[in-house]
Amino acid sequence: MITWWILRNRTRKPGCRRLAAGAPGTRGALALLGGALWLGVLTGSAGCGYSGGQALYAFGLFQNKKVDAQFTLSAGPILILIDDPNEIVDWPVFTRLLNDDLAQELLKNKAAQKIIPIQTLQSIQQTEPNFSKRGAREIGELAGAEQVIWIEIEDFLASDQIEQVSEAAFVVVSIRVIDAKATNKWKARLWPDNPQGKIVQVQLNASAVHRAKSRDGVAKALSAELARKLAHPFYSRRLEDNEVEE
Repeated sequence: MITWWILRNRTRKPGCRRLAAGAPGTRGALALLGGALWLGVLTGSAGCGYSGGQALYAFGLFQNKKVDAQFTLSAGPILILIDDPNEIVDWPVFTRLLNDDLAQELLKNKAAQKIIPIQTLQSIQQTEPNFSKRGAREIGELAGAEQVIWIEIEDFLASDQIEQVSEAAFVVVSIRVIDAKATNKWKARLWPDNPQGKIVQVQLNASAVHRAKSRDGVAKALSAELARKLAHPFYSRRLEDNEVEE
């Protein structure tokens, strides 16, 4: 209001005329003036406000699209079950890392409230004589889970001769959510609709593999990136740069 009062009452130069309130072009001029003043407020001449780019970003311009969660996990205990039926992974540290990394990603993004510790699963594996014959739903039930995030390893490569590696390291998995409380095993699958699960893959180029310096380093890098991608369907988020919405 003070700025507008000054503009209306400042001394006019000889030969200049004031536009009448209803004169043609007045509304457009006022709109431009208002926009300029508003942007000036946002950018902050004293250095304490937003920069122009920050102001536009704060108001939602130039931000990546926000996508909703594809599936909402139960508020009850969640079991992460990593299955390698064909024994493709010959580096056990990878599955342990993936279990921990995915649990942290889900908790950090509030996609899950309680993750059953991997020690519980290991205890069941050691004490249950028919563990290898049981399905994901049964294992989840034994662990006291409401739902099971069932991950199957489809393909895996992490060379132990890093200095000689000529191709990238990679891992391909399928992921499903199973209802551990279901009484009918044929209706236990909750997500996705595809019975084969959702395929998720991560690849490291040769340069990234060399930077890892060791096979443990490669496994750690693969696990961290895969866990991040596996958690994505379970919480609302903004798409990453160059990411295509599914």
